Amino acid sequence: MSQQKTIISEMEVVQEALEASLHKVELIERKLRTKLLTIENRNRLERELEEVKDVLEANQKALKDLRHENTRSFMIAASFVFACFLLFGLYSMIYGGI
Repeated sequence: MSQQKTIISEMEVVQEALEASLHKVELIERKLRTKLLTIENRNRLERELEEVKDVLEANQKALKDLRHENTRSFMIAASFVFACFLLFGLYSMIYGGI
């Protein structure tokens, strides 16, 4: 049986990836601050930093999209609950329950 992914579980995965990317950015920036790097190593670290920042930006966009989707799902559920209470209230008023 396959496990369905919910929006919340996808958000958690993206959030963890974001945190890992932020940690990697901090490590790379800390390494770049040292003066004991060769030009070759510094260039390699700068390229790696740009790649990690690109991944970080993509993950932030994905998280924003997932949050928007989560909000939309909540609004649909809330509307459904409101409609059910409205229909129950109308039914009760029409058929003398209240």
